[in-house]
Amino acid sequence: MNSKRIAVSDLDGTLLPHHGHISDQDLSSLEDLQLRGIITVLATGRSLFSLRRHIPIDAPFDFVIFSTGAGIMDWKTQNLIYYKDLQNPDICKICNVLEASNIDYMLHDRIPDSHFLKYREKVGLADFWNRIEHYREFAQVFDEKHIAHTIAATQFLAVVPQDREDIYQKICHKLYPITPIRTTSPMDLQSLWIEIFAPGVNKGESLKYLLGKLRISASDMMVVGNDYNDLDMLRLTEYAYVTSNAPEDLKKEFRPVSNDNAFTMAMNDWLKAKSC
Repeated sequence: MNSKRIAVSDLDGTLLPHHGHISDQDLSSLEDLQLRGIITVLATGRSLFSLRRHIPIDAPFDFVIFSTGAGIMDWKTQNLIYYKDLQNPDICKICNVLEASNIDYMLHDRIPDSHFLKYREKVGLADFWNRIEHYREFAQVFDEKHIAHTIAATQFLAVVPQDREDIYQKICHKLYPITPIRTTSPMDLQSLWIEIFAPGVNKGESLKYLLGKLRISASDMMVVGNDYNDLDMLRLTEYAYVTSNAPEDLKKEFRPVSNDNAFTMAMNDWLKAKSC
C-alpha cells in the first residue's frame, strides 16, 4: 500500500502575508512534514523569477507549482518537470477579445522567461501600472501588429476594477473553451486580475499531474488557499482549507482557518484527522 502523503499551500495571502515573510511557525511545520516523509508543495501564481525573489532554494518545499499551474519545478534540484504554453492561434484569439473589451492587459513570455512581458494600456488603472513598474526592466510596450508572429507565451493578465465581475464573465463567454482564472491583485488587494493560460492550465490540473507522477491519492492530500485561483486544487480533496481573508463563498465551501499561521493550523487538523 502506498503510504505517501502530500501537503500543498498557496503562497500570497496564505503562507506569505502581504509584503511579509513566511512565519517561523509555518516554516517549522513545513520542516516537520518533511521529517515525517510527507511531500510539501507550494502552489503560486507567481512566475519563477518573482518566486525566487522571496523563496530561497533551501526553503522546505519538494515541488513548486508556479504561474498558476503553467509550470512545475522540482525545488530540490531546480529542474523544470512540466510546463504548458499558450500557442499562437489562442494568443491571437485572446488578443482580439481583450482589445474589444477595452481593458489594460499584458502578455508574458514563455517559461522560464515569463517575467518578460509586453503591456497594452487602454484605461491606465493604478494597479496595472504598479505591476508594470514592478517589472520595468523586463517590460515593453505591446505592438498588436507583432501578435501574428508570437509563437508561444505563458499567459495574458488583464487588470480591471474589483466591481467589474461582468467583464470577467463576458471574457469567459467569448473565450470558451479557454477558461480565464480570476484572482484578487496581490499588489493593491482590490483589483480583479483576469489570468488567461493555455486550455487546461490551473493549479488543480498541475497538482493532478504531480499526484499521478508521485503515485499519491488525493485522499492523502491537504490543500490550503485563500482565493479563486486556488479553487481547482481546493476541490481535489476533502482536506481543503482557506484562510479567514478568503472570499465568503470559499469560506462556506471549505474548512476555514485563521490568517495567522494558517498552514500550521490546517496541518495540525489534517494530521489529527488522518491519525484517527
